[in-house]
Amino acid sequence: TEVSGLTDWTISELPSVVDTRVAGGVVRGYPVLVDEGESVALRIDATPEAAARATHAGLRRLLLLAVPSPAAYVLDHLTAAEKLALAASPYSSARSLVEDCRVAVADAVLARFPDPIRTRAQFEAARDAFSADVTDALFSAVSLTARILTAARDVERGLRNLNAMTLLAALTDVRGQLSGLVYPGFVSAVGLERLAHYPRYLAALLTRTAALADNPGRDRQRLTEYERAAAIYRDAGGTIPLAADAPATLVHGRWLLEEYRVSLFAQGLGTAEPVSLQRLTKALSGS
Repeated sequence: TEVSGLTDWTISELPSVVDTRVAGGVVRGYPVLVDEGESVALRIDATPEAAARATHAGLRRLLLLAVPSPAAYVLDHLTAAEKLALAASPYSSARSLVEDCRVAVADAVLARFPDPIRTRAQFEAARDAFSADVTDALFSAVSLTARILTAARDVERGLRNLNAMTLLAALTDVRGQLSGLVYPGFVSAVGLERLAHYPRYLAALLTRTAALADNPGRDRQRLTEYERAAAIYRDAGGTIPLAADAPATLVHGRWLLEEYRVSLFAQGLGTAEPVSLQRLTKALSGS
């Protein structure tokens, strides 16, 4: 049966499938936990893929509801530099940014447990782990985000000093890259694991902007190479930022593209994995 208004795990178990007898046969459905903001609903979905995606969001909401938010405490104990960085973020407020970091922490905790959680015992184990970790993990996520926002501001400051017409394509590309990395909701959208790479991406951006005026021709050559990779990604259906339901191949492709930028514009910083046009094409085909 379908249930609304859940704020805790009060169901006995979440079965993977339910078969309902109807005239002339059996209809198979997939139980799903749906995030409804202030509560969670138990519904039946038609496909296992849609059920898995929605249930992850439902489980995350139950965790967030089950453990009090330390956001106010974290906001009170930020350094002056962190408060300054958060004040200039694309989020509507510092509080909403901290809450988005809390969502990312919940995701990181859920990643340690069976996906999806199906029993009360499994849920309680995840809830206890989240409760134990959330304050420290939230501080480090907010601190990392503050570093990222400060670096993004440094890039923007560097751009303001560059206004020659010959640099227009490069400046447009840099602004596009920044807005594809830092936008409202980016912390939970990319997750803590990927966020850890952001300081390197922004350092690569700073390296690029610092070298731009000295050698615009070299930058243009590198940008042409990057655009070939970006076209391969777009042709495969990729977007920046990623769609929430993007398949794993596009997620991998999206971040390979970012690594490719580092290899082109700031090779000395190194990449998280080997990257080339061939590797990107291969990753997007799922092979």
